[in-house]
Amino acid sequence: MNFTKKTLFWVIVLIALSGVFFLFDKKQDEVKQVKEANLRLLPFAVKDIGEFWIYHIKENLRVQVVRGKEGWQLAQPLSAKGDAKAIEKFLTNVVTARKDAVLFDRIEPAKLAELGLAAPEIEMGLKAGGEETVIVFGEKGPTHNIAYVMFKGKPEVYRVHSDLKKEAGKDAYALRDKTILDFDPVKMRRLEIVTKDMRRVVVEQDQGKWNLLEPTRERAAMAKVLELLYVVKNGEIKAFADENPADLTPYGLSSPMLQLTVYQEQKETPYILTIGDKDRAKRAYFARTNQQKKVFDVEEDMVNTILLSMDKLAEGGAAR
Repeated sequence: MNFTKKTLFWVIVLIALSGVFFLFDKKQDEVKQVKEANLRLLPFAVKDIGEFWIYHIKENLRVQVVRGKEGWQLAQPLSAKGDAKAIEKFLTNVVTARKDAVLFDRIEPAKLAELGLAAPEIEMGLKAGGEETVIVFGEKGPTHNIAYVMFKGKPEVYRVHSDLKKEAGKDAYALRDKTILDFDPVKMRRLEIVTKDMRRVVVEQDQGKWNLLEPTRERAAMAKVLELLYVVKNGEIKAFADENPADLTPYGLSSPMLQLTVYQEQKETPYILTIGDKDRAKRAYFARTNQQKKVFDVEEDMVNTILLSMDKLAEGGAAR
């Protein structure tokens, strides 16, 4: 009987202690969460941001990006589709950035100038929840892995990792959609490649059968055709040459050296990529699609891959 009472007593003690430890751990977690929240530079998440802008003050250049019904769109310095992946990654890096404790509660003008905050190079604004937050970026610190920031309209100065200033220095190209042709290679029903010297390759796909029709009639190698198509699909615009060209002749696009056309299942309009002259300054080729007016640069390697693949799409290797 005494043994039973003692056992019951210790069980009650252990239950009570476990409750105390649980409450202690919970309290510790809450304290840790508060500390983590206080270390974050910004109090909101990427999903809360409806608009942001980057102002390169010395160049007087403003990049503005707005979240619309169809995704992210550049509004300044031009109207263009945004690169959703690049923008989401960029904003994630910004909103998860950490700050040191307050470096200065209030700062003298001379010290403000010393830290590069009196005449900053970059400002960044973010709109979330109907409110705009503006971050002012100063100089890098003496160890080069920190930078100084403050919020516009507030006196506090913080230290942050210098990578944040590097992120905030993004230009329009970095945030702009750089897709060349947005098609599905697997759904290709006809591929045509024609060069200026009239070399011509035609491949058709019908219910899983891949056939080479030109320059010879034989079975096409599905893997090689898909590999070529994915090179184009995954390629990116290297630079934007002319947003609204009045004349294509200066780019060699009025008489192109190469044209690739992809007809896709359940789509009437084909995807056409036209390659013009070399842009020797950028080690690229001028190009254009039938989807938009702009002239842009594509990598030399992509163009060379298309040209070299023309003779290698037959199932047996080189076209005979």
